[in-house]
Amino acid sequence: PRVPQSSFSTYIDPKFHGHLHCPYAAKWLVDGPAKASRDLGLDSRGRKLQGGADRRRRRNQEDDAASTSTAAAMGRCDFTNAFSGQATCLEFRGAAWTEEIMMARCEEESGALELELDATKGCRDGMEDTALAGWCLKEGEGDGADERVEATAMTISSMADCDGNRMACQTFVGGRFVPDGVCGGDDGGGENDNVFDGETTSASASDAGGATCAIAPGAIGAAHQAAYSSGYLRSGCPDTPAQNSPYMWPLKWAADYESHSMPAYTDEVVFHAKGRTYYALDKNWKRSDTVYQKGVLRTIGQSPCSEEDIDPDFAEKGLLGCWKNQTDYMTTMLHLGNMMYFLSYRDNVTDALRPGETDPSKIDECISIDLAVIGNIRPDWFLDKRGDDTDVQYLGNQHVYYSDENRTSVPKLVKQWRKKDFASQYFVMSMMGNPPNRLENNATDNIPVEDTLHWPLILNIPGEGFGDDQLQVYRNHALLTDDDDDLFTLVQRYEAMGGVCGNARGGDDDASDIGPPVLEEEAYIPSDLEVDPNSWVSNEYTFSPVWQVPTQEMGDENDDDGGDDAASAAASSGKATTRVSDRLTVQSCHDTATNTIDLSFHFHDIAPSSTTALLPWMAIGYRSSDVCAMTPLEGGSTP
Repeated sequence: PRVPQSSFSTYIDPKFHGHLHCPYAAKWLVDGPAKASRDLGLDSRGRKLQGGADRRRRRNQEDDAASTSTAAAMGRCDFTNAFSGQATCLEFRGAAWTEEIMMARCEEESGALELELDATKGCRDGMEDTALAGWCLKEGEGDGADERVEATAMTISSMADCDGNRMACQTFVGGRFVPDGVCGGDDGGGENDNVFDGETTSASASDAGGATCAIAPGAIGAAHQAAYSSGYLRSGCPDTPAQNSPYMWPLKWAADYESHSMPAYTDEVVFHAKGRTYYALDKNWKRSDTVYQKGVLRTIGQSPCSEEDIDPDFAEKGLLGCWKNQTDYMTTMLHLGNMMYFLSYRDNVTDALRPGETDPSKIDECISIDLAVIGNIRPDWFLDKRGDDTDVQYLGNQHVYYSDENRTSVPKLVKQWRKKDFASQYFVMSMMGNPPNRLENNATDNIPVEDTLHWPLILNIPGEGFGDDQLQVYRNHALLTDDDDDLFTLVQRYEAMGGVCGNARGGDDDASDIGPPVLEEEAYIPSDLEVDPNSWVSNEYTFSPVWQVPTQEMGDENDDDGGDDAASAAASSGKATTRVSDRLTVQSCHDTATNTIDLSFHFHDIAPSSTTALLPWMAIGYRSSDVCAMTPLEGGSTP
């Protein structure tokens, strides 16, 4: 049987497929992130991303549009942005806007709240100057579009500084960012030295790179950094749930990986891949060297497969399964900020290729693709529920059998988290529970750092409807330093010696019309990692020494649960309230002046002793170690 293969805008050679562990990676790479973002609800209007043709057209018309950009607003539309969930204001500038056109445009926003036709009430009306970052200017559509400009008010928030707003305007709207308010500028348009048109950046723009710790927008941010982010901070990203958590992935590390893919409803392994992966997440960098691929890769949307390699059983279902047999060569993938590169090596190299190759002269071919907003995975992706349409469930400790460096199954204690995605499927991340020298940490300072870390050990990856589920094991872990940056600068040095990285889109720089096809119900590949409402409980717990676990507020339900007046009074006293169980509520208050903690315990539905009329006893104290014991390990009294 033959599978009809559509005309792909992006061609990624099948030999690179083993690098794509993210379930949706094939979809991003086949047709690009532009329409993929829209399919994920990142742009309620489905506006085109900024492509080369758009840039050229804007440059040619910039002078003509200047007067329209600064024209008075004929009206405004207030709506809830489906991408950010925030209140958004859009001004209609230019005399060509009619009431009918403005009304039709406003109705295109699914979260439209109000259309204001009073020309004296622009988006500045009622807005604090400290909130305004600038304006995102974009031509209207249809006849007379060059005389109509949409000016969206861009605002400062904890997730978007000046650079972040500029990126959002250029990337999602395909617009021209004009700084104003906090970010500079005077009139929201026209002749302004600080205008960013998506092609060049003026001297007044930040030269320090993107904002640190920024995550990608929408559903992508549940796992990924923003492409423009300069990376995560080594000292910990402030105001994040997993700040300084010992269970975050290290920022700079490497490990061998081995992955197995299994179809739903069976434990049969149909695809097997091996290699070594490298991370420098403080710089938003990743590298993956794949040395082995064998079996059938069953993924909707993968690049064309040679006819002789098509799996006939899968083809009968109208889907594409491609057989792989990579056993004697290596390929490399580099993900640096918004750019992804795929490298293949010459056959006649003198020295044998090994993972971690840094000699650019051995490269035979380099192809690249711009991933727009998608940066690398963030080291705390599985610990928190930031991002859209996601959730997390901390599961606690479990002993598992782990295949070590010698492929020997050994017992390991792991801490596990489930991370739900927008497809209502979940990942399971198993982190090392007992580092090699955990018990000796308090006894000596001469312990290697590597032996104190909670390394990633096992990752269960759902297929998310586009492929089979995967189970991935990490072995032979090692920390990296800045001295290892040559692992990631291979492309830079290849281009410096005259090499060229071709565009995976075949030279077409206008990516505005491309994107993955919408997944049809009949093409859905089932998964064994579907969220089961009977087992899923939202539980965001990160072990951060900084972040405070959200407390459960107590209210009138105390009376229904059998609580007494004292508990109700405590709940309204301003103290932090935590419901430990249905029978115990704890009130706490930290006095920073004296560095003391006041605790009060309230029991519910527990009858006092019939002989002493007392409630259950308890002991409170400070532990001298992480070991939880009824009495101090060294004897004596609890401090």
